Amino acid sequence: MPAHTGIASFSDTVYSISATLPATYDSAGYGSTTITWTEIGKVQSFPEFGSQSPVNEFVPIKGAVEYFKGARRYGSGPMVVGDLPVDAGQVLLKAAEASQNKYSMKLTYPDGEIHYLEVIVSSWKLSGAQEGTAMTRTADISLMRAPVVVAAA
Repeated sequence: MPAHTGIASFSDTVYSISATLPATYDSAGYGSTTITWTEIGKVQSFPEFGSQSPVNEFVPIKGAVEYFKGARRYGSGPMVVGDLPVDAGQVLLKAAEASQNKYSMKLTYPDGEIHYLEVIVSSWKLSGAQEGTAMTRTADISLMRAPVVVAAA
């Protein structure tokens, strides 16, 4: 796993999406030239992600409560973008929400580190109206598996 040598920033991170899934879920599969990546414009925020397992419990009539890990989850939440209907990446996000298919995402950080994700998009909502605020869209993103991390070159 690559390590940053200092505090890293999300500023200038490039978020891209593709309707193509990799042949293999590793850096070679995602780095394949057959995957066409489309940058998503005007990203305001992206959900946190990583590995997490819920703690389940069994409560016996007699004896101590027993705890065990549940199914691993890799994260989900809202991705907020400035509404730009002509942006090709946002057009793909909208298509992903209308589809039952999984999509690939590529996050390229300013230091060159890359995170590849397999996702589903479960919503495409326009923000509520309020004077003085920009129109935004929210796409709810759910990761289907552990991210593939490629160290900066």
